[in-house]
Amino acid sequence: MTLVKKLWGDLSCATPSTIAIILLTVRPIAEHLGNILTVIINVCMVVFICEYVLRMWACTDTHNPVRMVTDRVRYAFHLYLIIDLISILPLFIPFLFPHDIMLIRLLRLVSIFKLGRFTRYSHSLLQLRRVLVRKKEIFAIMLFFLVFFILFSSTIMYVVEYPAQPDAFSSIPAALWWAVMTVTTVGYGDIIPVTPLGKCIAAVVTMTGVLVLALPSAIMATGFIEERERQKNIEMKRKSQEIPPVLVHKLDELKEKGYITQEEYVLFWSQLSGDEKT
Repeated sequence: MTLVKKLWGDLSCATPSTIAIILLTVRPIAEHLGNILTVIINVCMVVFICEYVLRMWACTDTHNPVRMVTDRVRYAFHLYLIIDLISILPLFIPFLFPHDIMLIRLLRLVSIFKLGRFTRYSHSLLQLRRVLVRKKEIFAIMLFFLVFFILFSSTIMYVVEYPAQPDAFSSIPAALWWAVMTVTTVGYGDIIPVTPLGKCIAAVVTMTGVLVLALPSAIMATGFIEERERQKNIEMKRKSQEIPPVLVHKLDELKEKGYITQEEYVLFWSQLSGDEKT
């Protein structure tokens, strides 16, 4: 099955359902076309139910009764299956909770996330996931530093600005809102410092926030480069099985001693393996 067919299978019902859900939130459209949109949503829900049942049925081919149950339970807890299950619940909510309209609308909105299923076919997004997994410790440290910096700046600003603005900076949580908006460089402007010292602190916090938020982009770019090189090395090692080991060892030795550069090393490999695109 080609990529286009896979995407068509995932988006053929998810797209009309998502469009109908979005249009149903517009009051003039809901008043005139509400019944039609509801029919479209319900038809898509029926298709989703059939798809969910078939996926659960075909997820295992074992004949062991215990394995049949455990494999299906394990498969049901996958992220996309959980989204699928939540997206079909609105069809049953009116029978269980006929007066809970908000719950039905909320679950309908969750079904929009079914559009995210096409991301599993994207090589770039799979590569992004691998980069995030490999750099998770660095991102965890940066997140900790960001939270610490926001708490620290909000505490300092509360101490400095409270005497001048007891209503705006009435507490550290109130100053925390200002710190989040300033560090992320959003700056709504509903709370601003008025004292000279507070303005100086705000300037430092803003510049530091720009630097802190720029680091993840650099880390992601470096991670993508490293992941690409790793994939190239894996591909070259796979192809090295068809190349004499003596030649492989000689190329690695030349690279380690610095007689050839990384670009020349990759070029040699591409010529030996017959892949000019590597």
